[in-house]
Amino acid sequence: MPIERDITIGGCRLIQGDARDVLPLLECQADLCVTDPPYRLTSGGNRSGAMGGKFASDLYDNSGLLMDVVEWHEIGGPIHRALKKNADCYVMSDDRNLFAAHGGFIGAGFKFHSLLTWDKIAPSRTRFYMKDSEHTLYLWKGRARDIANGGSKRIIRLARPADAVHPTQKPVALMNIYIENSSQPGDVVLDPFAGSGSTLVAAILSGRRAIGIEKRPEHFDAARAMVQAAQYQIERRSSCCGNGLKDMAVGQ
Repeated sequence: MPIERDITIGGCRLIQGDARDVLPLLECQADLCVTDPPYRLTSGGNRSGAMGGKFASDLYDNSGLLMDVVEWHEIGGPIHRALKKNADCYVMSDDRNLFAAHGGFIGAGFKFHSLLTWDKIAPSRTRFYMKDSEHTLYLWKGRARDIANGGSKRIIRLARPADAVHPTQKPVALMNIYIENSSQPGDVVLDPFAGSGSTLVAAILSGRRAIGIEKRPEHFDAARAMVQAAQYQIERRSSCCGNGLKDMAVGQ
């Protein structure tokens, strides 16, 4: 079975399974895709004590496989078909994977808008130049659309999450920028590689709906916890606003 678990929390559907098996079941369901696929990292470049963070020698085996990876040519097509007629797509990658990622998604029918950069501010130490940034392919399917905030810069400076529960967890604020620029409230945001759920949380807090797919059960559980916390925040905010309106009515 391609779907191992399938739960709905508020406006978010969270599916445990391999994205390559699940995406064909979601054709034309999403208005936007924002995702950080698990790609192959550099292998053979680490020495004891030479690198820090998630690449520290006691955490990383120097194989290039920090997690289960997918090949770029395998996912461009299924993501393209899961999106509606006119939709944007944001795909994150490191510098070494940019050409393969670009080829996989352009070959699937996407068109290229521009290359965006996330400046991590405080990067991990390496043997050479520090890995202080990651990149995002900003793509579109169908007809190109303007973004909501035309003053947005291509380089976004945001610190990495201090309380990360996933080795490559992204800031919710970063995903929020992409989501609010390329979708409307009520739209469906797709993340086929949900990880700890940063994209899903950003979607919920922005008034969008979301579909997240995650293969590994421990990350699925982490994403579920983050989505539940975000949904609770939304419900509490709604309740407080509702009570405030009632109090105003009574005072009048």
